[in-house]
Amino acid sequence: MKVFLTGATGYIGSVIAEKLLQAGHQVVGLARSEAAAQTLKQQGIEPYYGDLNNPETLTVAAQAVDGVIHTAFDMSTGDFSAANAAEARAVEALISGLKGSNKPLILTSGTGVLGNTGELIYEEEMPITPAKSPAVKALQMRLSIEQAVLEATSLRGVVLRPPNVYGRSDGRVVFWMLRAAAQKLGAVPYASGAGQNQWTFVHVDDLADLFVLALEKAPGGELFHAGAQSGLRTQDLAAALSRGMGLNGKTVELEKAELTDAIGFAAMADYWSSNSQSSGEKARRVLGWQPQHLDLLNEVGRPSA
Repeated sequence: MKVFLTGATGYIGSVIAEKLLQAGHQVVGLARSEAAAQTLKQQGIEPYYGDLNNPETLTVAAQAVDGVIHTAFDMSTGDFSAANAAEARAVEALISGLKGSNKPLILTSGTGVLGNTGELIYEEEMPITPAKSPAVKALQMRLSIEQAVLEATSLRGVVLRPPNVYGRSDGRVVFWMLRAAAQKLGAVPYASGAGQNQWTFVHVDDLADLFVLALEKAPGGELFHAGAQSGLRTQDLAAALSRGMGLNGKTVELEKAELTDAIGFAAMADYWSSNSQSSGEKARRVLGWQPQHLDLLNEVGRPSA
């Protein structure tokens, strides 16, 4: 299958590209610059010059392939509302390019849209409570984009919601910011009173395997959570990160204002103070997904993690 992949040079996209090639697919990667195109070529990926902010280029690319995986999200402006608006236009362009083909369009969303999950491990059919916090409200703007893909006719629209992602590098957002904060503090921070909060994670390799399965097998109109391991306590996660950083497991419990100052981003401090759990059982049952990395605390706690 010839697959158009946006975000092919990114943290998640680059691993998806690797897995697609291993599975025998051809990969066409979106490139916004000559440097990006050269990186793609070195990985055996055909570059396609285009831009998320130039939707016509996405439509043309989608028309020329057998399926699309969309992982890119442009936050270069720092304005989440503007980024979501651009994302909606990009997805509309991809849908337009695939309409009438019955070909797959796999959209990357995220379990951030769920907000604080409390004691629940969220499954796909559970209702989502409209958020009160500005940060989660901004994330929930993506729900309408998800719906556009799931309801698209005459193509095979599928949405994947990864939870927190780790592996191969600093991880996606959460671990990266916590490590940066720990370098300043000499200990990994967590929120006062939130040490027992529980989270779900997925290793980037397992997540990439799921993208390939979704491309090849998922029915249209289906939503899948991508949680591999749940029940991970915030305090234990912080201690594991600390061991991996060579800080001997040292952690520090901070009040919200102090945590916000340490992380440098109020929305992330709120997130790290909450519960964030989701189930990947549907992906296992429907797609035969079998995640292999199920011991995050040991993996992250190793110095090379």
